[in-house]
Amino acid sequence: MTVKEFLILSEVASNAIELLERIRKLPKPDFISGVRLPDNLNDATIGQLMGLQSISSDIDCIMMPCHVLLGLSVEQIEACEVEDVLGFSSWVTKEVERITKLFETTSVAPTPEEKRAGVDQLSFGLFGLVDYYATRMGITDHEQVESVPWVRVYKCLDMDAEKIRYERRLRKIYQDNNK
Repeated sequence: MTVKEFLILSEVASNAIELLERIRKLPKPDFISGVRLPDNLNDATIGQLMGLQSISSDIDCIMMPCHVLLGLSVEQIEACEVEDVLGFSSWVTKEVERITKLFETTSVAPTPEEKRAGVDQLSFGLFGLVDYYATRMGITDHEQVESVPWVRVYKCLDMDAEKIRYERRLRKIYQDNNK
């Protein structure tokens, strides 16, 4: 069955929950439409990752991974075997979750003083992430950041978070010594 046929039939499917469970168990194929699939998303760019994180509908969940990562058109995707595309899409979802968890480790919990000052209002989403990296690396064009591997952006965030933790520990040591 092709993706196009599946999309037509899925509109009238009465067993959606069972269908989703079966989709999650599908293996990732080696190829889709003659394109070799990656073993992981470590080579994806931050722009590709942002595209995958913007998935908002069931159809996007099926189509976007093949479009964003493999460069396939809607027509090409619709002609593919549905099991291959769904297996790939399910695998991509797991990879994006893994990467998102990595990025979460770069978050430094705010101090009570920072909370009182309103640090929670400084969350700027994906634009903030792109702007952070652009500013940190002296890049004036945000679109250039989208072609940077996500691993580089993550590593910069990770290093900066570790520096913040170090500076807090050092400040605490100085405060304790001055008592």
